[in-house]
Amino acid sequence: MTEIEIPMLEIAREYLDAAIEFFLERTKFFCAIHLAGAAGELFDAHLPETEQFFTSAWKAEKALMSETGPIPSNAEARQSVNKWKNEVKHMNDGARRRTIDAEFAAECLIEKALVSFYKLKLQKSPAIWKFEDHQNCKSQGDKDERRPRAQGRDL
Repeated sequence: MTEIEIPMLEIAREYLDAAIEFFLERTKFFCAIHLAGAAGELFDAHLPETEQFFTSAWKAEKALMSETGPIPSNAEARQSVNKWKNEVKHMNDGARRRTIDAEFAAECLIEKALVSFYKLKLQKSPAIWKFEDHQNCKSQGDKDERRPRAQGRDL
């Protein structure tokens, strides 16, 4: 076996591509959650803290949580942002089961990772192009469903 030196950004890209492939194949959503979460963390690590998705997300989460209850600690807000990723990765609370919409969580974590990916201005892979096409088609389908219909025909 030969060891190689590889940039962490390349590892993050591989994680993201695999997460997207699993998501688009509608298989292995929990792998997609874990891989997209890891990719997002690695992409964020290459950005200044003020530009990191995670920094913006936990600050926003803290503000939102404060609107409905006591002001949470920074750690509580961070934990809330990482909830899906950590729930499928750890058993710190001893729970042997999880209730989660794995498809939705995978999609959200892929989108989060892509925010930092785009900020880094990296070249898109074929998997990212496919994901964007999927999201655009899905968005277009949502718009089509909201259009008014008359006598069974599109207006």
